[in-house]
Amino acid sequence: MRKKLICFALSAMLVLTLIPQISFAAEEAADVTVDETVATEEPVAEPSETESEETLPETDETGVITGFVPLETSEYYYEGNPEEGELTVNLPETLSVYLNGSNTPRDIAVFWEAVEDFDNTDFYFYSMKPVWDSELVLSDTLSPMFDVPWITVYKQEPENDSVEPVVTEEETAPLYTEEEGCIDPEEAVPENTSDLSLKALASDVVDGITEDAYADTATNTAVIYNYLTRTLGLNTAAACGVMININAESAMSPINLQNTYNTKFGLSDEAYTDAVNKGKGVYKTSSGKEQNFKSDSGGYGLCQWTSTGRKTNLLNRAVSSNRSIGDINMQLEHLNVELQSYQQVLTTLRSVPNNAAGAYIAAAEFCLAYEIPANTVSTAASRGKTCLTSYWQKYSGSAASATGTSFVSLCGYAYPTAIKVGKGMDVTGYVVSNYNVTSVTATISNSSGTSLYTKTLKPNTTAYKLSNLDDYMKFAKLSAGTYTYTITATDALGKSVTASHRFTAAAGNTPAKALGFTTTGAQPAAPAVQNSAANVKKAYSGTFPKLPKRGYFKKGDKGTQVKNLQKFLKWYGYSIKVDGKYGKNTVKTVKKFQKAMKIKQDGKFGKKTLAKAKEVKK
Repeated sequence: MRKKLICFALSAMLVLTLIPQISFAAEEAADVTVDETVATEEPVAEPSETESEETLPETDETGVITGFVPLETSEYYYEGNPEEGELTVNLPETLSVYLNGSNTPRDIAVFWEAVEDFDNTDFYFYSMKPVWDSELVLSDTLSPMFDVPWITVYKQEPENDSVEPVVTEEETAPLYTEEEGCIDPEEAVPENTSDLSLKALASDVVDGITEDAYADTATNTAVIYNYLTRTLGLNTAAACGVMININAESAMSPINLQNTYNTKFGLSDEAYTDAVNKGKGVYKTSSGKEQNFKSDSGGYGLCQWTSTGRKTNLLNRAVSSNRSIGDINMQLEHLNVELQSYQQVLTTLRSVPNNAAGAYIAAAEFCLAYEIPANTVSTAASRGKTCLTSYWQKYSGSAASATGTSFVSLCGYAYPTAIKVGKGMDVTGYVVSNYNVTSVTATISNSSGTSLYTKTLKPNTTAYKLSNLDDYMKFAKLSAGTYTYTITATDALGKSVTASHRFTAAAGNTPAKALGFTTTGAQPAAPAVQNSAANVKKAYSGTFPKLPKRGYFKKGDKGTQVKNLQKFLKWYGYSIKVDGKYGKNTVKTVKKFQKAMKIKQDGKFGKKTLAKAKEVKK
């Protein structure tokens, strides 16, 4: 079985990601130059022909968007290689929003565009953001990253035709049918499969398929988490940050070969792994061409090791320990050894606070400075965001609500303790935030407090390389004496973080450099499960959903009133599909609510449970 994040399984299983939703940061990196406009790491791509032809339906709405009604479905999948316009044609034509502080939602016309470079990005999904009429503006109190609803479309990709197909054409039926509400491939009633170009899937259905049908995913996840926390000694937040990156790279599969190289070599993950093991790195493709694992350029394993040097080291570790190249424990040991050479990353992972801010920062930093994928800045923001709503929530038991909270931090930055006159020091590290970083200022001042060198740059991205300051911090020109090096970063929420360090410059000193981590000290997110109704109204905001009219529901019930109940539970903070069917997941979720309210946990929504729900409304 191919252990791809998106792949076919042997009995008509469509495997999707553990991640309930992956979407890239909404902030668009602006091209700016030094002081006035500094070139950012990610130039804004030119609009495609499809984008330029999009026009919004006419709307008479004007004003400020102060809130959004959550989308019923935020995840879709598709087949083939459609143009961007073809991909978005079946997405919602309107969004329900709150305008100018009103509590009454209004529908506004939107179209959708890909955040990443649609034509040149080799991902298994695309993040689509809504675009609305320019007469409507987003409130300054809302984060484009956390508050604007985005849609993620996942690619359903068949196996390489040159190897034995895992699924036949007749078996390619969807795993979920509205009629049956079933995700078991053996029980599902196939729908019309003539049009699978874009099919909506609720996020909790995706989760169910992943846990049940994707063999070893749950086991691998547990192994990785235990290794990161017990062997590496990372706190939960840091471990979650690493895990979201591993999941995005390999779907937690240590035998995962980069998709394009499955096609190029004509080998499944298992066949590739077996061939590499047997030949101790030397193997043949399906066409008989000899290849070498060290230099074949195919990303492989948990972290998708790709370069010749990194794959050589991975292979040497496997061979010397007489283990498979796809052994998960061997790969985790290799990750541990590699991180010793990534002190900037390791410093951040060992320093982040054990809260939502720490999880976001760890995910972003690991992506920025260790994985370094395409579209690095937007991908780092996406992984940070997704970490909060997936692994962090799972392992900490805390809901991730980052709206209005700044995570701005300086990660793995270099600062001197003592430098040799004339030798200087390189400026390294990142500033990271969940809001756009609006300014970064670095200063070298003498013992009297006089600024000798200072520079302010204006990134307008969620992450920024401090090395952009390197040309302006003239450490090598300092004469013998005592100095102070200061870095200050500010984000769009108006929050700042500052690091200040004294150092000496002297003839004959051995250059010394340290790595630092500084955060604003954001508070942990509110717990997902509240102990009383009184606490709930402080933790949740937005329009309170309509409660069910009747006071009794049990497993098997269906209808609009069940849907109202599910909407309430979702608003309350639980992950639940709103389908109007009182199934086992709804029973389980009701029990969670009953536990929070300290009443009998029978999974039935009776009069007492309804009364507690009404207390929340108050």
